Amino acid sequence: MSMHSQLIESRTAVDLEGHGVLDMVSTTRLGDPSVLYRLHGPHVRGCLLLTPASAEDDPTAPRARSSSVIFDPAPRLPLGQTAVRPITVNSIPLFGPWLLNTDDPSSVRPHRPGRPEPMPVRTRERARAVIAAVLEHWRQRGDREDLDRAARHRAALLFLTRYRAQLEHRRLLLERARIAVAETAQHIAVLQDALNGTDQPSSPTLEYHP
Repeated sequence: MSMHSQLIESRTAVDLEGHGVLDMVSTTRLGDPSVLYRLHGPHVRGCLLLTPASAEDDPTAPRARSSSVIFDPAPRLPLGQTAVRPITVNSIPLFGPWLLNTDDPSSVRPHRPGRPEPMPVRTRERARAVIAAVLEHWRQRGDREDLDRAARHRAALLFLTRYRAQLEHRRLLLERARIAVAETAQHIAVLQDALNGTDQPSSPTLEYHP
């Protein structure tokens, strides 16, 4: 394991049982919930970015995906200064991101971008073996609590911003509704005064200033 500029890097190799040996280099950054896996093996090249699903879940709502992880086979942003290349298996890129329940990885069905039909059998089997190896490494990580804590922190910041914007928008709608109610009440008062034989409205005009 090595550390550089708050980046923590570890290396391991896994026998994929019939698909060769997969070299994995995982990189994390202190305070970041994501783990970047750089993978190299027979007919396997590129990166997978894993992030706890809780990083995108509303902390004020019931937790339904605490055991789930987001797999991104084509991460668009590098983690620190680490070079990032979308993963390919047998020269075929994987499509994603996708959500995976770490308690039930059997539901994974890798496929290529824009092609809903299954991959060639050997490619699909190799891709599943790679994903299973990465998932098992993820499950055994000693920093999972730190990653989960960072994910919840990211989600709290994300939804705090969203709810503040929502609150401001709803306050604006409420003010507009108040003005509309007052204007309607004024129209009613004018009509009532007209029926009563008076010329002056019963309430002043309200103006809306956004």
